[in-house]
Amino acid sequence: MTGGKLTVFGITRRQGMGLFLASLIILLLFSFLYFNARRSVLNEIRNQAKGIAIAVATGLGASDLEAVRGPEDIDSEPYQRIQTYLGHAEEAISDVRYVYTMRRSSATDATESDYEYLVDGPERDINGDGIIDREEQSETLGNPYSAAELPELIQAWHRPAADLDVSPDPPYPDLMSGYAPVRNARGQTVAIVGVDITAATVRAKLLTLRIVIAAVWIVLTLLMIMVVHLYYRAQEALETNRALSAELASRNEMLRAANVELAHNNEQFVREMKLAQSVQLGFLPKSFPRQDKIVFDRYYLTCEMLGGDLFDVFTLDNDHVGMYMADVAGHGVSAALISGLLKMAVNSVRDNPAGDAGPLSARLTQPDKTLSTINDMLVKELPEYEFITMIYAVLDIPTCTFHISSAGHLSPLKYDAVARRVVSWEIPTETALGLVEKCTYTTVERAVAPGDKILFFTDGLVEAMNERGEEFGEEVLFKLFEQQASQPPAQIISVLKQSVEQHRGAEKVSDDYSILVAEIR
Repeated sequence: MTGGKLTVFGITRRQGMGLFLASLIILLLFSFLYFNARRSVLNEIRNQAKGIAIAVATGLGASDLEAVRGPEDIDSEPYQRIQTYLGHAEEAISDVRYVYTMRRSSATDATESDYEYLVDGPERDINGDGIIDREEQSETLGNPYSAAELPELIQAWHRPAADLDVSPDPPYPDLMSGYAPVRNARGQTVAIVGVDITAATVRAKLLTLRIVIAAVWIVLTLLMIMVVHLYYRAQEALETNRALSAELASRNEMLRAANVELAHNNEQFVREMKLAQSVQLGFLPKSFPRQDKIVFDRYYLTCEMLGGDLFDVFTLDNDHVGMYMADVAGHGVSAALISGLLKMAVNSVRDNPAGDAGPLSARLTQPDKTLSTINDMLVKELPEYEFITMIYAVLDIPTCTFHISSAGHLSPLKYDAVARRVVSWEIPTETALGLVEKCTYTTVERAVAPGDKILFFTDGLVEAMNERGEEFGEEVLFKLFEQQASQPPAQIISVLKQSVEQHRGAEKVSDDYSILVAEIR
């Protein structure tokens, strides 16, 4: 007994009841949080399986799949090429167990739920026991498969889909699968890609979630107990100056520890952002090709540690040099992530063999087709209301001609060395990337001659604000470029950079901007 109140371990019955109710409320809250988080994890795994299936389908050539007709084609180059590609996909992503292709059954009495295996991934000793078990073997070309109880697999013939939950698939382990169609140049589905993630992987992710939720609940409960206990002790400490001083010292120590932790977390955040910045800067060209015919220099400035501008220059063949400049709407981390997505899309088109049939193939020497292909790749991946402006140009070296298409981007400026004047190229500005499906673009030709200079830039340059809210403006840019056009590209960029900084003064950078200057030799 203490002061007429029943206590256990220094806690009164009223305090204990309060702690019990608070713990119960937290438990219910975390139970609700867990079930919602579990659903989110399962959706994430479904989306991961579907996204991987889409990515694999994007890299497959429909012509190769159409060339594989029966078991006699197992040793053919198309079959081996597809199987090697599927094997690389399986090895590259740790969560993925199987990657395979199927097509609808060719039997006369087949229904839409009747499939047959087309090309399966190569057999692998997954468990490392030195024996290829049944579940580690490749399915034989033409083996039938019934999707009668898998509506998502039936749906995948028309659009990407994924299983709603883990399902059995003997002799294989329980799986959660994602699917995506592979279409030919006519838009017809010739096969589907299946990507399997095992139930063990799903369970491991859910176990991690449970552990984290439980650990956080325990920590918060303990903290709550500590807070309640300290509160009542503080009330008692008001009776004496000594107790009050001890409590203040305790709180000061907690505050100091919190500040130390906050400083540590801030340092870690800065390190991670710097790492992300170095990765993003790695997307930009470190050197330029064909300097015997065209000389480049560039400048890139972000308003935050990460930005949304992107540009590149690359050799297409002995006669062509490709270049692009893009600007993601907004800035910061989200814009940087989208610019990374654009980089992957461009690389995917570059890596796809020229002339390979398929909805995501294009000849990089055709700017309009290239922008259309990239738009089709991005329109389903970008969040709603996000978009990218991009200008893509190809220099035909023998004819000294640029072929250019623009997806909502500002037109470049050209300095005519013969006429000694600057003109805007007035490129038709068409729909930005990621907004509308099946966009078409226009390619225009612009002739150049030795000594001419071309200035590509993003809108952050001309929209740079000073303290009075005045923009730098295209008119000032036009005049500066004309005044400095006789100088090398590096000198032109240096003058433009200094002029923008002088115009902005003490005003913070409000948007990323990029400059790319090309001189024809």
